[in-house]
This record gives sequence, structure tokens and C-alpha cells, in this order.
Amino acid sequence: MFLRVLALLCSLSGMASADIYKVYLDADRTSNYASARSIEIGILAAFDEVDRVVNGREIEFVPLDHRANSKRSKRHLQQFLDDPQAIAVVGGLHSPPYLSSKDYVNENGIPLLLPWSAAAPLTRAQTSKNSIFRLSLDDAKAAKILVPQAVTQDKCQHITLILWRSGWGESNERTMTAEMKSLGFNRYNIRYFEGNLGEADALSLANALDVAGSDCAIYVGNAKDASVIFTALHKTDMKTRMLSHWGITGGDFEEDIPVEVRDGLQLRFIQPCFSFETPAGSSGARLKQIVKTYGKDFDDSGYLRAPAGFFHGYDLGLLFIEALRNIEDEADISTQRAMLIKALTNIEGPIDGLLRRYEFPFSEYAVQNPEAHEALEVGDFCMARFDNEDRIVTAKSDHF
Repeated sequence: MFLRVLALLCSLSGMASADIYKVYLDADRTSNYASARSIEIGILAAFDEVDRVVNGREIEFVPLDHRANSKRSKRHLQQFLDDPQAIAVVGGLHSPPYLSSKDYVNENGIPLLLPWSAAAPLTRAQTSKNSIFRLSLDDAKAAKILVPQAVTQDKCQHITLILWRSGWGESNERTMTAEMKSLGFNRYNIRYFEGNLGEADALSLANALDVAGSDCAIYVGNAKDASVIFTALHKTDMKTRMLSHWGITGGDFEEDIPVEVRDGLQLRFIQPCFSFETPAGSSGARLKQIVKTYGKDFDDSGYLRAPAGFFHGYDLGLLFIEALRNIEDEADISTQRAMLIKALTNIEGPIDGLLRRYEFPFSEYAVQNPEAHEALEVGDFCMARFDNEDRIVTAKSDHF
């Protein structure tokens, strides 16, 4: 009798609850809280569109803090696999945790949805087994935005790539040097920095740019290190124009670095082509309702910090809901996750998000089809800057 009861309990442990789906958020809520919260609001706002119920089941959001630590992130993925109600994981700002766990995610069929992490290899598996989907910047595309801006638009004479020593930085070295070579530009050098660098190291880096004669630099790293490096560059009084990946927008950079430093470096960075200032039609109406619902997170003008996470999270949430509607919810949870992965590749649309209309945003992955799990394109991104009120706005070429 005991063995029959035990077998029944084991069987039930593999089944999802009849009334709930859990969606995990694995993000850095310690040193990059703004990005984590922005993603969270975007995802929740999308869930609000269906009253947080799909297939008769309530969607429960589970925010977890990996503190920019890959081992903690891996533990969250293990926790997810052991949870019979957990259907998908939403990732945070950082790429390194998912680069280190990429094989684990794909081998275990974890539906991992990325509204921020940008490292190019994340959505590109070496086999057809691929459960990672991105609605965010893809570094293979970031190079095609930042490098032409520097070479063609800004007419830079010498460029230094300032890269965080990580899988993310190395990925950007490959894509950006390839893009410069494709443009016939070879006047560049590369400087890596270790995370959490001090002022002395930052000043040494600034001096290296001076010696190299770099009139422009492209930065790939996060907000904390950018604050130290950009301050050091400003102190040297160099005439270096700074282009940046959007990693600087996920923390407290705009509060730590005064306007004169940002403008002295003519700082611009990538953002999705959407502004809180100019929404029209249904997007404006949706934003108005979201601001009303999550008012404490928005300022008086209706602006939300780290806005890329919000826009991407919202649109990705809509795609997730559409896919979730098309799975068999009576199957065991492992089968449901596999069905969700398949359903994501079969979304037809049209689905109107805040950034664009989505028709066939994903397709079935193969090594020969490396863009299959990328929902956005180069044309969905623009250059942006911080204004005097620390808000992100579209950067006009004649601003400086």
C-alpha cells in the first residue's frame, strides 16, 4: 500500500497544478535593480492584458535575484526544473549567467525568454536543440548600429573598443571588428577591463586611449564600471566621443554621472526606437493605462528608468501569452514546456506590441538558420542619450 501511495505522489509531482502557471524572473535585483524592475513591469503589464489568466490558469510571477552571479542563476534554473508549476524563465540584464548555462538550458528544455541579455551566441546553439528566445538587442546587430555610427556618421579617425572581460565582451570584439573590417576601417585598438575596476585602473585605461590617439570609443560593459571609466576619461580632458552599448542604462549610471561628464563625452547609446514622449494610437492608450497601474514606478512625466527592459518585456510577454494559448495544458510539465518551445516558433500574428507588429517573430531553429530565435531587427533600434533630467531620449545627430 505504501509503495502504491508513493508511486502516486511521484506521478503527481510531474504534473502541473490545474490552476496556476509560474513564470520565473532571473535577474540582478541588487546592483541593477532598475533593469530588473523595468522588465518585471513590462511582463506583468502584458499579463494584465489577459487578467493574468491563460487556459483557465492564473499566471504567477516569481522574481528571483541572481545578484549578477552565474552560480546563483544556475541554481534558479535548477529550482525551475524542480517546480511542477513552472512553465518559463525570463532572463535579466546580464549575458554571462546564460552563456555559462546555455547548454544546461537547451539540454533540459527550459523555455528561456530574454528581454535584455544581448550576447550574440545565446540564441545560437550548435545543435537543433534550442529553447532560448530573444526579443532584445542581438550583439550581432549591435555592431551594425554602433560601428557604422562611429565610422560613417561620426567620421571617427581612430576607435578604441573598451570591453568588459567576459563572454559578452569577447562576443562584441568578434562582431565589431568584423563590422569595421567590412567597412574597410582598420584604425582601431582593443582594451579589455576587469569588472569592478578602481579609479587608478580607469585612469590608466584613459591614458592608453590618449596614447593611441583615439577620438572615439565604443564601450561594452555595465553601469557601475562605466561610471568609473567615463569619469576618468572626463578628468583627462580628452576629446573622446563615447558610443556605448545599452548596458549602462540598467543601473544607476545617470544618477552617478553628472550631465557635464556625459555631454563632455558626447555620450550616445543604443535603445529600442520607441519614446515615452511620442506614443500614438493604441500604444498611447496602453501606456496610459500601464502608468496608471504601476504609477509609483513612473515619474510625473510618465517616464520609467531602464525603459528598454519595459518595452521588450511587454512585447515578449504578449508573444509568450500567444504561445501559451496553443499548448495542451493537461500534459505533464516537461511536455508542456516542450510544447511551449514549439508554439513560440509557430506564432503567426499579427500581434501589435509597443515596438512593432509581430508576424512570425520566431521560427524553427537550425544551425543554418541562426536568426530563428531573434524577434527584432537592426531597424528596431536607434541611438539615444540622457537629457538634462536624466531621461533617455532619441539622440539627434546635431545635438552636440
